[in-house]
Amino acid sequence: MEKETLEPPLTLPAEAMRALGYRVVDMLVAHTETLPARPVSGVAPRAEVEEKLWEPLPEEGAPPEVLLEQLERDVFAHVSHVDHPRFFAYIPGPGNFVSVMAEALAAGFNVFAGTWIGAAGPSMLELVTVDWLRQLCEMPEGAGGLFVSGGSVANLTALGAARHAKLGDRKEGAIAYCSDQTHSAVARALHVLGFAPGQLRTLPADAYFRLDLNTLRQAGLPDRR
Repeated sequence: MEKETLEPPLTLPAEAMRALGYRVVDMLVAHTETLPARPVSGVAPRAEVEEKLWEPLPEEGAPPEVLLEQLERDVFAHVSHVDHPRFFAYIPGPGNFVSVMAEALAAGFNVFAGTWIGAAGPSMLELVTVDWLRQLCEMPEGAGGLFVSGGSVANLTALGAARHAKLGDRKEGAIAYCSDQTHSAVARALHVLGFAPGQLRTLPADAYFRLDLNTLRQAGLPDRR
């Protein structure tokens, strides 16, 4: 009878975990220290990146250090650095090393904050920091919110909350208004929430890119009838 072959474990020994962690931290520190002297963008054509990364499904795993070398050489070399001091394009925030370590802790402890019983401590931390933001913004007592992954999810969450509060989760006959400067995430969020394209009115912004209240008021008159 053949001896059963056991699959290798998915976890690493303690020393291997430390070595991997130190290597990753070294990469992050080097990235932060050398970033100002490097180009803002290293984006390459798809054919060039595909040649480096496209390969058949591997039959076996590779050592972490080999994968880190490939990431450094073939993946992270081909990005636009939104954390670069000369990056003045779109929205994503730059972050910093402390936030990176915080992200590592949240991922490493596998925090699930979907229920109070699952994460009372992290949930309380969110409530406290959201209230700090309320105070900084001079909003009234009782105002609150939650942290989400970014602006697109924030728009989706806010529109979902508005639909629930104003329409009782119905959408028939409702109209949303935005200016022609509004991010495309708003239209996508309305689509996800079940609104038809005709239920979004795009209005012209003024010379200062603001939505003029008189224009908004006049646009709403026919929809109220």
